[in-house]
Amino acid sequence: MINKYKSIIEKKYNEYDEDERFERKSQRFEYLTTMRYIQKYLKKGCKILEIGAGTGRYSIALAKMGYDVTAVDLVDKNLQVLRQKSKGLKNLTSLQGDAMDLSMLEDNQFDIVLNLGPMYHLFNKEDKDKAIAESIRVCKTNGILMFAYLSHASIVWGYGVRKGEILSLANCLEKDGRIKDIPEEVFSSFYIEDFAKQFDNTGTKFLKNIATDGVAPMMRDYIDDKISEEEYNLLLEWHFATCERLDQQGLSSHLLYICQKE
Repeated sequence: MINKYKSIIEKKYNEYDEDERFERKSQRFEYLTTMRYIQKYLKKGCKILEIGAGTGRYSIALAKMGYDVTAVDLVDKNLQVLRQKSKGLKNLTSLQGDAMDLSMLEDNQFDIVLNLGPMYHLFNKEDKDKAIAESIRVCKTNGILMFAYLSHASIVWGYGVRKGEILSLANCLEKDGRIKDIPEEVFSSFYIEDFAKQFDNTGTKFLKNIATDGVAPMMRDYIDDKISEEEYNLLLEWHFATCERLDQQGLSSHLLYICQKE
């Protein structure tokens, strides 16, 4: 199966330095929070799958912790970087693949399945359902699944306001504030309740929804350049303490849906 969005996704990531993104203080909120929750569910001997592994930030860190990791990504450039960075890590396997078709992987293989990028780039219900179903299929019974997704608010504030694109964004907005799924716009976003509804009747149990970065990316100029390391650490600890609260999830740029396969 050839992902019909592959050329759009590759164009985006061929022009974008994913590694540099996580070097910014404001962007590290997402990585540190996601890793914090992954570690809550890790057990000795866990087999981990990361779908949409990018350049390997999570997969390599987890492999260095001693876990058996399989990393899957669609984009050639990302895989080349991941493979270069993971040389010598015999417990990390990298594969080129599509979140909607993981047929190279058998059912019920992994204790933890991380889907940390594909849901950003799927643009109709059928494809979103396929990606979710494939993640669930390869997860073991009682295994943990984590899905990253973008909020509509993150697009309006982070792109529309910060980049001065409100007028162009207006053409993509529904009357209820939802942003239309338009492949050429590269990113797909959700309301929290819409994302959760996708898991109805999928044989999974909802565990948590997390605001992985809150409004930090929208305040990146201040966080990256104007606060001290002590202030940053205090802000990060406050974020960890509040990221499960509904009032923090509402405006978070990135969110993390955690469920368990029954």
